[in-house]
Amino acid sequence: MDNYTPQAITEATTARPEQPRYSIDNLIVMFFIFAFSGWVWEVIYIGITEGVIAKRGMLHGPWLPIYGVGGILILLLLSRFRCNPALVFILAVLLCGTMEYSTGLAVEYIFRCRWWDYSNKFMNLNGRICLEGLLLFGVSGTVAVCKIGPLLDSAIGRLHRGLHVFINIILCIAFVVDLLFSIFMPNMGVGVTYELLTKV
Repeated sequence: MDNYTPQAITEATTARPEQPRYSIDNLIVMFFIFAFSGWVWEVIYIGITEGVIAKRGMLHGPWLPIYGVGGILILLLLSRFRCNPALVFILAVLLCGTMEYSTGLAVEYIFRCRWWDYSNKFMNLNGRICLEGLLLFGVSGTVAVCKIGPLLDSAIGRLHRGLHVFINIILCIAFVVDLLFSIFMPNMGVGVTYELLTKV
């Protein structure tokens, strides 16, 4: 009967969800899942809005590192707040907005062109971030922290250890090769890059 005392019921209803502890091995796989999902999303979005089917991103493979890095940072930095989705949303907007703006600025400075341009979007800042994108990042970041992250972590953790290591090695090698090649020969073209009209 002790389990049904008022104190026990109060403790059960007010208990906070435990913060997930993500392993390095699982985070590597999740990085590529987020990077690939972002690539698929952008290919579909550009196909609908611009009428062009194009391989998005500076790299040549089916991944956008900014989504992978953003997703991992959100899980590592914001999971401690997963009991407060509204706070996670706000912090995800700030984190992703800062990362997207600084990444866009750096890429423009190095390569003298843009891989995304929100100049025609409502409430944009120098074409590098916009309200629409930030709200989307806030929602997806909240869902990642509260639902997707723990589910992916559990599913990946059930992989056979040898298969898990093999997948990580193959993905990392392919990614590094693509990254090094793309530094000198970045992916460019219609629906991929945009002319830089102003000085950085």
